[in-house]
Amino acid sequence: MTLALSDWEEFYRDGKSFHKRTRMSINQSQIFTPTLIQNLAAMSIEKYFMAIFMSRGFLPRNHTMFDLVEEIKQIVPISPTLEETLLYMDSLQQICSIDNIKITLPKKEDVPQFLAAVDQVEFLADTLCKSS
Repeated sequence: MTLALSDWEEFYRDGKSFHKRTRMSINQSQIFTPTLIQNLAAMSIEKYFMAIFMSRGFLPRNHTMFDLVEEIKQIVPISPTLEETLLYMDSLQQICSIDNIKITLPKKEDVPQFLAAVDQVEFLADTLCKSS
């Protein structure tokens, strides 16, 4: 049996907090642009994934959506739609290399799929964190 890493619950709570803010942001479109909503959704997703990994006793090798998707697929299959959305989110902000930064602004039409992705990752965290 693998021992959970300390503080995984804090990442889970942070995921819930960012998730709540993401949901609330869609009703305040004069303040929250699709880019801000995408970033809130990404923070929530990253926190949920970290809670999952840490509750299972390990840390992911990286924090890009691509890497998080590859890591979670080692634990549980995810829907092709969720994978596609997470990889799309990853493609919008390629900021790891300071020599080759690429940022593409998300469209308003992208927001529902960002919210759906957060909901799906929350479900994974709710299920996987409680079973570890």
